[in-house]
Amino acid sequence: MNNLYSIRLFCFTILAVVLVACSNQQDEDTTDAASARYEELRRNVAEILGEEPDSAFVVLDSIETAGSYPQCVVNLIRGNMYGQMMNLRFAEFYLRKAIGEELHEEWPRGYYIDIYNLGLSLQERSNLEEALKVAKRGYEEVEKETDPSLKIWETSLQYVIGGCQLKLKQLDEGDKTMQQCYDQLMTRAAADTTHASIEQMGTMCTNIALDYYNHYPMEAMPWIERAEKALDMLTEHNKTSQQPSNEPIMRVMLMMIKAIIYAADGQTEEARRAYDKVMASPFADHPILISDKMTYLEKNGQWDAAADLVSDFADFNEEMDLVDYTMENLSGLAESYLVYEKAGRKAEAAKMAAKMAHIVDSVRLYHDKSDAAELAVIYDTQGKERKIAEQEMRLQRARILALLVSIVALVVFFVTMDLFRRRSAKRLAKVNAAKERMEGELSIARNIQMSMVPSMFPEYEGLDMYATMTPAKEVGGDLYGYLVQDDQLYFCIGDVSGKGVPASLFMAQAIRLFHALALQGFPPAKICNIMNAELSGENNEQGMFVTMFICRLNMKLNRLEYCNAGHNPPVMGNVDGQFSFLDMESNAPIGLWPGLEYVGESIDLFKNRLLFLYTDGLNEAEDTEQKQFGEERLLDILRQIQINSARQVIETMTQEVERHRNGAAPNDDLTMLCLRIS
Repeated sequence: MNNLYSIRLFCFTILAVVLVACSNQQDEDTTDAASARYEELRRNVAEILGEEPDSAFVVLDSIETAGSYPQCVVNLIRGNMYGQMMNLRFAEFYLRKAIGEELHEEWPRGYYIDIYNLGLSLQERSNLEEALKVAKRGYEEVEKETDPSLKIWETSLQYVIGGCQLKLKQLDEGDKTMQQCYDQLMTRAAADTTHASIEQMGTMCTNIALDYYNHYPMEAMPWIERAEKALDMLTEHNKTSQQPSNEPIMRVMLMMIKAIIYAADGQTEEARRAYDKVMASPFADHPILISDKMTYLEKNGQWDAAADLVSDFADFNEEMDLVDYTMENLSGLAESYLVYEKAGRKAEAAKMAAKMAHIVDSVRLYHDKSDAAELAVIYDTQGKERKIAEQEMRLQRARILALLVSIVALVVFFVTMDLFRRRSAKRLAKVNAAKERMEGELSIARNIQMSMVPSMFPEYEGLDMYATMTPAKEVGGDLYGYLVQDDQLYFCIGDVSGKGVPASLFMAQAIRLFHALALQGFPPAKICNIMNAELSGENNEQGMFVTMFICRLNMKLNRLEYCNAGHNPPVMGNVDGQFSFLDMESNAPIGLWPGLEYVGESIDLFKNRLLFLYTDGLNEAEDTEQKQFGEERLLDILRQIQINSARQVIETMTQEVERHRNGAAPNDDLTMLCLRIS
């Protein structure tokens, strides 16, 4: 439930964006060709990361393999990507690898971005001595720079130094450093009235106030007033600049902290007025304020109001579908339990205790998996880091287990007494709850899987396209997808080995890889080669595979390129009603053997044609006597019907399959895709 860490990351993210924007503005006339290329790469990868995180890593891996950018630049961008995803350990690992003389020579501004982000990451992970060392080194180096566009990082690194000093309880040194940082910010804002410079001043002053509140609450008030002064300047600037700003939410955060400090100091009336201002603001219900509102209510003994806030926070988490069982989740539940106890709400306290008991094993499993995944990446990246990573993992597990034992002891004491009185009723309730939860999770999984395949299809002159997918179980392993790039239409259909949840997970990997590689404009055969390399060998311990038929249609030239990876041969026809199976190179399914070279083919003048793709859920559909639908019946139906649209073809085929089954349950997933070119 403790939200201070989230608040700090929220403000650090704002500050990082502002710093880059400010530096970009000052660097417009001085950036050389190499720096411009690196900036363009950073922006492109950041844009992909915001929309398709998996695709961003695929793109960066491809860039790294091609060797078109220096390794230090790739490591810096990868470290920043992990930082945006709040994975501070991985961020630190790659930022350390990037830092050095090579990066400074290749991309000076990227070098100081690296030092600044590494310092913040080390500080947030409480490696304060190392963070101080890194920030001081960067500060000494940036002081020697003659390029004005790099001087902005001088104040930023000074801020990191001051934050470390405060955390190390060096109040005098930290106070002096933060005062110098504040003076530099105000001086720069007075001289440079650009939006980025004013926004940096307001954001960094707010961060300084938060640092004081975190470590020296009763010393924070003067810094809050300075931050409010900076935000006043930002407000005046925004009236004329009409630029988007985070000033309103930062101002409300400062007012919330003032309310807590007043309450702790016994200034009840001032605390109430400050809290009322927060509650009257448009951000009163913002999730980032929940923890501080809880602190204020607890300090004032308003346990009923605090309990209501806990209930609202629980509803918010359910709406956001928080499924990762982390130590933060468990600690938050423990704090919620104590609030309910103080408020005398026994039933809700009991429910919270039972929930804690239920997710203890899930927390342990989540952290074990997370640890294993992180170790695997570090092992593959640099073998000499192995011993350090293992030692750090052991220490982390020891801390986690120690906290788990203390929490479980409290939970077990409370829950055991309750279960002793109502064992039979509870047991039945748990069975029903587990069944409902499993059904609910499968329903959610089905919805997620169906959302991964398109329900809307491209509109292009002369193009008629339609597709459907029907899993045999709640979730399945069939897939289809498409992507339009200018006059190029990529589309595919596939069938993963097996059924159920494992097949659906493999299907998700395959469809994401297809989209990521199609975005790069690769031909179908090359897409198959790269997907096979990613999904086979050591990356596929379960031995799963997928048959796929991948096409690229140039809608301007009417040229169709395709590659068949072990899939059922599609049916091709013309306006005269002549249909036959396409004669082609079959290749092997994707995921079986690494190192395969897939053969692609093409058809020129692909006009006035119909292409019908399907999975074996069609031709192998069985009736009550296990007689299959068959390929000849498929051709006969296409030859007999009057074809008006791609959708009509698929709906007719669906009706014929249902008629053939005659009440028998589906024995496999069924997916069809039809394409008409006129």
